[in-house]
Formats: sequence, structure tokens, C-alpha cells
Amino acid sequence: MKNGQCPKCGSPEVFSNTNRKFPALNTMTIGSGNFGNRYAYLDTYVCVGCGYVENYVAKQADLNYIKEEWTSVREGNNQVHDSSSEDSVSLGFASL
Repeated sequence: MKNGQCPKCGSPEVFSNTNRKFPALNTMTIGSGNFGNRYAYLDTYVCVGCGYVENYVAKQADLNYIKEEWTSVREGNNQVHDSSSEDSVSLGFASL
């Protein structure tokens, strides 16, 4: 997508929000602590041919934080939450 071509349908009609005026409107929470939440800005790419969307963390410092603080998902071990817990909820998201 970053190269201007949709990986799903091949369309060159890809647009991004990287020139946004209000970057705080497109963020995700990457951590929380005593002083509030930590957010990462997202660059979003949208194919107007098929509607496919990709998001990328915009700043390397946020990627470094994620690498240090988040749990790594390894091949064959992609379960992060304990499924035996009564509080676990499956959201049912599927890969396109």
C-alpha cells in the first residue's frame, strides 16, 4: 500500500492520511501508566477501488516502545490471553 498499489485488488487508487492536520484523531493506545495513556499516531492507507485498509505506526519511538513493552507473537504461539479465564472474550475478528 505504501507504494501506491493495493495488494488485494492491484488498484493504483490508494490514498493516505499522512498529510493530516489533526494526527491525534488517528491513534491507538500502546500503553498506560500512572501519568495516563500512551498513544501512537497511525498512518492509514485506503484503496478506493476495493476498500482495503492498512494502518502503520508512524513513529519509530513508538515502535521501539511496543517492542519493549508488548508480548511477541511467535509462529504457533499467537494466543496472548489465557482462554481458560472466565473474563476472556473472543471478538471474532477474521483476517481478510
